[in-house]
Amino acid sequence: MNDDKLKITLRIADLKTPLALRVDYGADEKYWRDAADLFNKRWAFYKDKYKDGLMDSESMMAMVAVEMARLYCEMVQDRKTLLADLRKLEAEAAKILDGHTGE
Repeated sequence: MNDDKLKITLRIADLKTPLALRVDYGADEKYWRDAADLFNKRWAFYKDKYKDGLMDSESMMAMVAVEMARLYCEMVQDRKTLLADLRKLEAEAAKILDGHTGE
């Protein structure tokens, strides 16, 4: 057993058994707890939206998982765009600085 891990328990949606995880100390625990909180909030949104019974809890959890995966994909693309823009700005700044040092 790894002693540098923290055991945490997360309650997810209406699962009967909470998730038991071993995570790194520090920020990692916060990210797991924040992720569980976000998941539960989105699941509650769908539970309220489909309280007529048209969607079961398992399907709602799948909807939340797909929604989070979509958001992740969007974040990855946004990051790529930001990094490309940053590289362009760095190149422009280098040209400006080179122009001033060449005088």
